[in-house]
Amino acid sequence: MASLTARPCALLGAAPSRRSPVPFLVGGARPAVCVHGVAAAPRRSACPGGRRAAQPSVVARASEEKEVNYNKQFGYSRKDIILIGVGLIALGYALYYGLQATGMEPGFAGNWVQLIIFMGICVFWVSTYVFRVATKQMTYVKQLENYEEAVMKKRIEEMTEAELEQLASDVEGDKLRQAARKE
Repeated sequence: MASLTARPCALLGAAPSRRSPVPFLVGGARPAVCVHGVAAAPRRSACPGGRRAAQPSVVARASEEKEVNYNKQFGYSRKDIILIGVGLIALGYALYYGLQATGMEPGFAGNWVQLIIFMGICVFWVSTYVFRVATKQMTYVKQLENYEEAVMKKRIEEMTEAELEQLASDVEGDKLRQAARKE
């Protein structure tokens, strides 16, 4: 009788199992499962007290996974970020002790180091933004270019062979006209 008090679901005649408490079902149906691992009817709990276990989430993956292209530029990995952080801390210490070595009091040296590091980071960050705006390397512009390219590819894929030949002849005719104008 001690086993019945240890496992309340044993009252229902369920045998203990080492398998997962959530049975695998075909078709996506998910039964209610009590915390003791017994599958219940859809509307009633098989577990006394009505407690149910949380249903695990299932993630389906496609059979063909796309290859991930990571950005290899400096500043896009954890190692780079750690190096930047350590470099800024080392710069702060060097400035702090360097200013003290020139005769500045420690309190003033700390204030100057904070000001220099903070303003340096702010000016650097703003300058990178201005550079991206000037060179049109902003996120919106890139997204717009990618969208326009995808639309053009889709239109070309939907064209018939005759339409593709007509388009190629039109492009060649335009090139010849432009060459004639330059001469």
